[in-house]
Amino acid sequence: MAKITSSEVAGYAITRREPLDRLEGNYLELEHQRTGARHIHIETPDDNNAFAVFFPTPPSDSTGVAHILEHVVLAGSQRFPVRDPFFSMTRRSLATFMNALTGLDWTMYLFSTRNAKDFTNLLEVYLDAAFFPLLSEDAFQQEGIRYEFENPADPNSGLRYKGVVFNEMKGALATPNAAIDRAIGKTLFPGLPYAHVSGGDPQDIPNLTWQMLRDFHARYYHPSNARFYTYGDQNLERTLEAIEKKALERFHRIAIDSSVPSVKRLTKPTEAVEPYPATPGEDNTKKAQALTAWVTIPTADSFRLLAMNILSEVLLGNAGSPLRKALIDSGLGSALADGSGLRDDYKESVFGAGLKGIKDEDAEKVQKVVLDTLQRLADTGVDASQVDAAIHHLEFEKRERSNAGFPYALRMLFASMPGYLYGGDPFSALNFDKDLEHLQKARQEGRFFENLIQAELLDNPHRALLTVVPDPELEERQRQAELKRLAEIETSLTDEERERIVQEALRLKAEQEAKPDLSVLPTLDLGDIPMKFEDVPSRDENLRAARVEFYPQPTNGITYLDLRSDFSVLTAEQQDLLPLFSRVLTQSGAAGQDYVQIAARIASNTGGLGAAPQVQSLAAREDYLQSFVLSGRALDRNAQPFIDLLTDLVARLDIDPRRLREIIAEISTRLESSLAGLGFQFALLRAHSKLSSEGALNDRLQGIGMLHTMRRLARLKDTELGDVVADLNEIRNRLFKSDLLKIIVTCEEAMIPQLEELLTGLVASMNIDGANAQPVKPPPLEPAPEARTAPGPVAFNVRVFKTVRYTHPDSPALLVLANYIRDTFLHRELREKGGAYGGYAQAGVASATFYFGSYRDPNIIRTYDVFDQAVRWVTDQEIDAEALKEAILGACGDVDPLESPDIKGRREATNKATGFTREARERFKQRLLQVTADDLRKVTHAYLIAGPAVQTTVAGADLIEAARKEKPELFKVVAPV
Repeated sequence: MAKITSSEVAGYAITRREPLDRLEGNYLELEHQRTGARHIHIETPDDNNAFAVFFPTPPSDSTGVAHILEHVVLAGSQRFPVRDPFFSMTRRSLATFMNALTGLDWTMYLFSTRNAKDFTNLLEVYLDAAFFPLLSEDAFQQEGIRYEFENPADPNSGLRYKGVVFNEMKGALATPNAAIDRAIGKTLFPGLPYAHVSGGDPQDIPNLTWQMLRDFHARYYHPSNARFYTYGDQNLERTLEAIEKKALERFHRIAIDSSVPSVKRLTKPTEAVEPYPATPGEDNTKKAQALTAWVTIPTADSFRLLAMNILSEVLLGNAGSPLRKALIDSGLGSALADGSGLRDDYKESVFGAGLKGIKDEDAEKVQKVVLDTLQRLADTGVDASQVDAAIHHLEFEKRERSNAGFPYALRMLFASMPGYLYGGDPFSALNFDKDLEHLQKARQEGRFFENLIQAELLDNPHRALLTVVPDPELEERQRQAELKRLAEIETSLTDEERERIVQEALRLKAEQEAKPDLSVLPTLDLGDIPMKFEDVPSRDENLRAARVEFYPQPTNGITYLDLRSDFSVLTAEQQDLLPLFSRVLTQSGAAGQDYVQIAARIASNTGGLGAAPQVQSLAAREDYLQSFVLSGRALDRNAQPFIDLLTDLVARLDIDPRRLREIIAEISTRLESSLAGLGFQFALLRAHSKLSSEGALNDRLQGIGMLHTMRRLARLKDTELGDVVADLNEIRNRLFKSDLLKIIVTCEEAMIPQLEELLTGLVASMNIDGANAQPVKPPPLEPAPEARTAPGPVAFNVRVFKTVRYTHPDSPALLVLANYIRDTFLHRELREKGGAYGGYAQAGVASATFYFGSYRDPNIIRTYDVFDQAVRWVTDQEIDAEALKEAILGACGDVDPLESPDIKGRREATNKATGFTREARERFKQRLLQVTADDLRKVTHAYLIAGPAVQTTVAGADLIEAARKEKPELFKVVAPV
């Protein structure tokens, strides 16, 4: 890691330098002297280097111009004039993250990678895309909006809207959460950019023109309006020189006003009602949500934002938090409303609290609970121990450097965003010791948080009661309005205009089918792929009848611990209760304490607990492990209270029927309000359930089967809950036997002796099973093609094939095949031509499956036809050598994910248990490099043509009905989700 020591480098002035001890590095702020472009660099010995450039892009309407521009920017640039350089680079790279994002008032292009050559390649492509895009009309029509006839070649087949973003936003806005967001924007920020839908409202997207898009780029995509970010051990001077040479040297400083005004504060509270689509014919009596929301402090004020974040955590952060508990105890609803908590993605932060699963007429009652509880806390005081627990949570987040879910390199960017975007101090958000010290002094002076509640909430009239209500007719009204609008436009078309629409559609199709010259794009070579996996050392111990695997790692003073048990000892009925048991285990009372006290112990002594059943495929044979996992993490200094807490939960859990009712209701309500967003997961799991026992079990634990179990539990009378309590206690007794237990610990080497002693006590609290019960494994479901109706105007289509396990010689070719079909065929046919937001092919090399899928898709029959064509594409067409190489490169990236110390131990333990040894993984990777065109054709014939296949669609009822009319044999089973 080369350190910058001068005050100027590569045309930049270093305006600030601070030590960043938490990362053993430095924080630098720079300004490009000629253009005024701002740049933050985090200098740290981390080889996962990150880059981002973002622009403030406040929208003035809901046409989605910023979002559509984000798509079009990545569809060809001056140096890389190919149709889709972004998606092309995904298969020429080993990036650990690669994407573009549109926020409420900003647009960002970002990536991270551990490969130095890859970093340079991606940097060049991203810079050229952001600053010198082609912005072609074809790209605008493909990604944004266009007119096209139902049959593109037939001007009498009915005019339709087409476009990727248009269809994406139809799905995105079909949820209660989206309705809450719309209500917040319109009601709390009238006249400001937040009053608009930055992603685009399908009712407004057709108003956008190509020229408006180009004007928007010219207005905002300039270095004088740009914020850059880099992170890692790459040479900063070399990166800055590349940014200067590839982009900034062609610009000069100009004045750009991309600021967002502060909102004019209301003098009295207001209210609004916003509908969301609901399924016709269902009981929607208690499917409304009520949220009381305030505009509070400027997000650029790091100290006040820290204080509001802590207050939000105190009020709502866990099941025992006072405002959350008061809301649930009211019985008005069953889960926190969407939008509850503090949001810092506005210029001025929004705090909200409320309930979902309510009757719409109870909204005022919900608000009264919120206001009365806040008044009580302001009058009688906030529990200091809950504040201490919230501060502990912040300390934990500061110490932990995890890549789980999202690269840490980019987490740091988003932590600094409020200050960076809105003119505050980004460094304070990354190194908040000074603000925390200020806060602790203010607490000592007394009533700090009570005064904050009074000033920012109770005495703040800029408040709204937002109610979102289910509307079974909304989706149909919107559909009819769209068709009416199109019919009126179609009636006014001249013959010449109709012919022009036909010709433009045919020309766009020809352009989409033309083979692009990708030789202009930079790429990694197969020789750049690291072929070895890191050795993860371990120490195995036997503590009484339990087995403990210690994985010493540099965890920065944090211990990660998993208790893993075999849930195959449970009956099928008990297994169905595991999703519920997972929540009950960590949200109930134990050892004589109620759930509020247990929640306080979790918050004060850990970085969080979680539990879940996991189905883990074996590498070499048709079988799987059934693991129930209780996971937790804690600072090393809290090791004893952490283990004591786990011991109480597994040995002395106390399930109260009233609390159980609350947990069931909360899970059910969250599921019901999320159906529009769960379509792909449900379709994927249900399709897999038709091929194997493994798939059937996953559907029961995470899919439609789980949803039906939770609905059944939610209908139980209070008098019937005693049996459920007994079942849950029996599950705990059967799971937590010491001879069924495997304990996985990832920690600092020096912690192992102390943890061995503590874990001995945990194991001693358990009995020994001793029995050899026959594992319970469900049979596959019926293979009949299935459709499930769900709210939303889009479809999620999945077809799954049965293949072979990881160690089979054909498995590497199947992984390459998935990359090849996705990148060379499905992306073009489903996304570019069909308008689906996503088109996928995925090889389940662990589960011996292969699937095609589409996401937020306006089509059903056409998509299944494309799945058929994809198979013939491989067998009948010549396989392009360069595309094959890219597919191999992508497959190598698939099997080498980004890790961090917290992940390594857990992953290695799973690999050992399932046969994915280091040697097996390295053999697999070597075989990937040897895959040939003949291999792709061979596995396509063997598994995608000769093998069994099943399919499931989850979609809006209108889409499914239209598909059945056109092709009655498409689905044998049709039912609501």
